[in-house]
Formats: sequence, structure tokens, C-alpha cells
Amino acid sequence: MSRFDGVVSRGLPYLINTLFDSIFTILGIVVGGAFGSIIDIRAIIGTIVIASISLGVSSGFSVYEAETIQEERRINKIEEALLTDLENTVITEESKLLTILSAIFVFFTPILTCIITLIPFFLVNFGIIGPNRSIFYAVAIDLLLLFFTGMVFGGERRLLKGIRMTILGGLVFILGLLLNRMM
Repeated sequence: MSRFDGVVSRGLPYLINTLFDSIFTILGIVVGGAFGSIIDIRAIIGTIVIASISLGVSSGFSVYEAETIQEERRINKIEEALLTDLENTVITEESKLLTILSAIFVFFTPILTCIITLIPFFLVNFGIIGPNRSIFYAVAIDLLLLFFTGMVFGGERRLLKGIRMTILGGLVFILGLLLNRMM
């Protein structure tokens, strides 16, 4: 197994979880940003960026800690079976590298989601679209991200999982709209 395959196989559950968390967090911020009578694009951008960085740090650090614990256990079992110390061997060095790469990979997941979702808001700053339309486009982008994530990581039922994740995102959007109307 190549190093990249190891990072992907070990980090994939964390990546999927972080991807969904980041999309739903950003979706909530976008919908919440539409609550006011005046949409403050700068506040929405700032909140999305800070939330994405925070989620990236939290998720990346969590993955690092969890993988470090798992790898220490795995290496201890190998050491017991071989009756030898594996410190400073290829096994431990590769284990450390894979743990760090998995954490970095997960750290950048919310950042990438953030960048993609912010495109409509930057278009507002350039006068290409209006603030109300930017909210609509950002929600559409997040729903598409949910759909494609379900499709990519959905296994045998890709389409079903893509649709299911999109529906969940749509429900968050509808809930936000309902709350907006009640306030």
C-alpha cells in the first residue's frame, strides 16, 4: 500500500465526517446570515472563514490525537509479537507520517469547503450579483457539495446517498427559512 493509499484509507471516515460537518456549519451560517433585513456579506464571509478554520483545527487535532493513540496500540501489539522495540524504525516513522498527513488532510477539508462556498459572496464584492442572490447561490453550492459528497463516498448506493444528503441539507435550509419568518 502506498503512503497516499494509507492516508486515504485511514483518513476517509474522518474526512467524510469533517466534510459533512463543515458543509452543514457553513449552510447554517449562510441561512442565518439571511435573517437580517440587510444582508451583511462581510459578516457572513468572516463568520464562515473563522468557523471553517476553527473546525479545521478541531478536526485536524482530533484526528491526530485519535490516530496517534490507535497507532501506538498497533505498534505495541507488533512489538509484543516480535519481542523487539520498534522505535525509530520504518514502521514507526511511517506511522507518524501517516498520522500527520491524515490530520493535515482533514484540517484542510473545511477550508476547501469554505473557499468554494464563498465564491458567490466574492461576486457580490465585485458587483456581479446582489446579496440576496449570493445567499441563494451559496445554499445551492452547499447542496451540490452534499450531493457530490454522497455520490463520491456513497459506495454501491451513490445516487441514493447523494440525494439523501441533499435532502438533509435542504431541510436545514427550510428550517432556517421558517425560523426567519417566525422572528
